[in-house]
Amino acid sequence: MNEHKFSTEVARQTRMPNAAEFFRGAADAFREREYAGILVQADWTPLASDDDVVRIDVHVSGELAAKDVPAYVELFFHDAFLLFNIALPGSFGGAITTTGDVRVNDLSFDAAPFACGASSMPLAAVVAWYRPETNQIASTPMQTALFHLLHLGRGGHDEWTQHARLIECLRILGINEPIEEIAITHPMHDETLDPRIDDTATEIIDHAMVRVLTFIQDVAGTP
Repeated sequence: MNEHKFSTEVARQTRMPNAAEFFRGAADAFREREYAGILVQADWTPLASDDDVVRIDVHVSGELAAKDVPAYVELFFHDAFLLFNIALPGSFGGAITTTGDVRVNDLSFDAAPFACGASSMPLAAVVAWYRPETNQIASTPMQTALFHLLHLGRGGHDEWTQHARLIECLRILGINEPIEEIAITHPMHDETLDPRIDDTATEIIDHAMVRVLTFIQDVAGTP
């Protein structure tokens, strides 16, 4: 069995008022994830602090070549981002830099699309529901929706693209609720130049995200 240890720096995007207790619980609820015999473990306790930048110890073990280890570290953080933001929307995002005996790509996650006013649920329930998988092509409606959310979380999406991905999530999950269209706007999005610019698009997108997250939380919370 091969073992690899990493130190991961997380430069946090934001801290929610109730996140300290949430991340203290994460130390037990989400301490490890096993992907077909490859075990990835992390101590999330530092995220319970008030520090803008924290370090998290990550440990990978199993029968795998050194060149394959980074893929499992990156997958683990993608899972963490999704699990945390389903359980407590908007709770986890930022720049992630991992150092160790093999090189791991830097990651950046944007929690802003998830900070939409959706309710929270126990992290342990989400972890139990979302089983570890390594497949990279969505094969079910739920997986399709979750992959769309991950793309939103990786950032770089304008309002129209966020809206389009969420509309697809609603469709694929069978949520029959009409969502208003949004206008195509100039990249500047400056109300000084055009007084018609307002927060309407953001409100529409937040509403769609609430519907998607609420549906996923309901499924995750069903025994």
